[in-house]
Amino acid sequence: MKKAAMFLPLLVVLPLSANTWEAGVFIGQQSFRSQNVTLGGNTFSGDVDNKVTYGFRVGRSVLDFGPALLEVTAGFQPESRANATIRINGAPFGTGEYKTQHFSIGAMANLKAFVALGAGVEYRFEKLDTGSASTTYARPWIRVNAGIAIPSPVVKPFVGVEAAVPVTSKSVDATSPEEDQIKALAPKFQIGLYAGIRF
Repeated sequence: MKKAAMFLPLLVVLPLSANTWEAGVFIGQQSFRSQNVTLGGNTFSGDVDNKVTYGFRVGRSVLDFGPALLEVTAGFQPESRANATIRINGAPFGTGEYKTQHFSIGAMANLKAFVALGAGVEYRFEKLDTGSASTTYARPWIRVNAGIAIPSPVVKPFVGVEAAVPVTSKSVDATSPEEDQIKALAPKFQIGLYAGIRF
């Protein structure tokens, strides 16, 4: 009887840890911050155009019980190039490219229903490049999504809408180093479609 009692905790945990995998693709619009710096009576501003981008994500569940699904995730967004414009006192002064890419690790909590809801946080390591200089910006992002899954015995396709915003951002002035000025233009919002499979 005592030996049987020793295995009871395992019987309770097993249904909670039915490990499943997720593989998905995100495609959507990425928008950027703008910056304004005043120097010598002139206002210098930088803007980056919105850009369609895509990324990949994999996840593995650590808790799958009833309507609750908790998973750890890892993602990668390939390099994306957007047009950047520099203005002086509102007049265009020059243009260039602003390149971004990132990889991430995070966690996501999902409520399984006909329309599933999810919320999570991921830590992104963003590579930012203006052509003349580059830097890495490590910061947390919050993700939320809503979607539907197609029930099937083995592979469960899903599709939904996802949005993400960074928790932190960088502000600059005329004395800020170039690295901070690059970070001040970093992405501020993403929204698009996220689709994939769970198995």
